[in-house]
Amino acid sequence: MSAMAFDSLRFARRLRDAGVPEPQADAHAELMAETLSHFAENLLTKDHFEAVLEARFAAQDAILEQRFVEQSARFEQRFVEQDARFEQCFVEQDARFKQRFVEQDAKFEQRFSKQETGFEQRFSKQDRTLALHTWMLGILVLVMVVPQLQGWLA
Repeated sequence: MSAMAFDSLRFARRLRDAGVPEPQADAHAELMAETLSHFAENLLTKDHFEAVLEARFAAQDAILEQRFVEQSARFEQRFVEQDARFEQCFVEQDARFKQRFVEQDAKFEQRFSKQETGFEQRFSKQDRTLALHTWMLGILVLVMVVPQLQGWLA
């Protein structure tokens, strides 16, 4: 802080010139010098005020920055927890889907097996009928064609 210059001798002379007795003028000058000295020491300058404000703002910025860092860390932790919960839900959902697909595959396999058994029975019946028709045709050929052939060849 800059010191203020106070001319106590000049102050005392002006008081004496104004008619104040010399001891009283000297006492006034000394008291005024002490008072101004005391106020000058405690006087706030613009530079000092700006320096104090700058320091306070810097401290406040540091506090805010720390709080933002802490808040970001909390958010990041919450995101990690949320991701883990989603991953667990996806795993459970996948397991349920796989189970349902296995169940559906078993149902389809049962239906296909039942249908295949039905087809096998029908084809087996058709094979027996075809075999019967083949024998019947063979017998007809023997009964009808062989005598005709004998007639032609004889």
